Parts: sequence; C-alpha cells; structure tokens
Amino acid sequence: MTSPLPTSVPSDGTLRIDFVPTLADPAAPKVTELSAVGVQSLDVYITGDGWAPGGDQAVTADSRIASTQDFEQPGRKTKTLNVTYVHNPDDPTNNEAYLTLAEGVTGYIVARYGVPRAQAYAAGDLVDVWPITAGEPMKQWNGANSVHTAAQKLFVTNQVQTDVAVVAGP
Repeated sequence: MTSPLPTSVPSDGTLRIDFVPTLADPAAPKVTELSAVGVQSLDVYITGDGWAPGGDQAVTADSRIASTQDFEQPGRKTKTLNVTYVHNPDDPTNNEAYLTLAEGVTGYIVARYGVPRAQAYAAGDLVDVWPITAGEPMKQWNGANSVHTAAQKLFVTNQVQTDVAVVAGP
C-alpha cells in the first residue's frame, strides 16, 4: 500500500527563538517562564542562514577476535549551536541580540518550530531547549549591499531537550 504524501509546514515565519534567562526544569518549561521579564526574542535578529544547530556522534569501535570485519556502535553525542544575527551598533534599543548574548551570559535558547512565531507560547507546544553559555560575539563585514551582523558560538552546557512540551504553570 502506498502512503499518501504528508502535509508540509512552511518554514517562513514559523520558527520562534528566544533567550530565556532561567528555567526551573528545562525538560518542562512553563508558559510563565517563557513569557517572563528578561526573555528576549532572538528570531527577529537572526539572519536567514544564521540559525545553525548541529551535532556529531562519535563511533565506538567494536572489533571481534573471531571476525574479519570491524563493527561500530554509536558513541557519545556532541551538540553545537552557532548563530548569526543583525548587529545595529548605532542603536542599543534595536540591538538586543548582541546585548543579550554578551560573552559569558548563561541561560537557555528555546526554539519552537511550525507555529507562527508571533503566536504566544501555550501549554502543549513542543520546543527544543538549549542550555548555553554565550561565547564571544564576532562582528562581521559582509561587503557591499549588506547589513552588519555578528556571529557567535553558543556553548552547549548541558543536555539539550528536544520536543519537550510546554506546561501550564504559575
């Protein structure tokens, strides 16, 4: 039996990315925590190619004396997160990504996919939660007919929670 083509979700305008200074439980972020004072929207600053989560998985060798073939097992995982965002050096009120992600700042990057970005967080929303320490922001020169940007490594400091449900809470 042939399966029907699944419905796709347009990506334009459906990725919300926020810096959240504190979460009581990263595996169950609360609506109130994701909308608290100090939460900073980053998606309005991140460039079209500037959201760059990545990862790698090591290989564990599994050699056997009785075999002429070497085998492999999955090893440790590494998660990485790099961002590039618009940098507005002449207007601190319009440069929140650069100011929020100052080198050494700790917190969480929360990403929600597939829901219009302007829609408020709601209980049941699925999000990815990245615990981070901000690395040094590097101002970029992008040439003529471009805008100023900054590129930055966000060091992943604990386990990334993927597809966790936002919970209602005080």
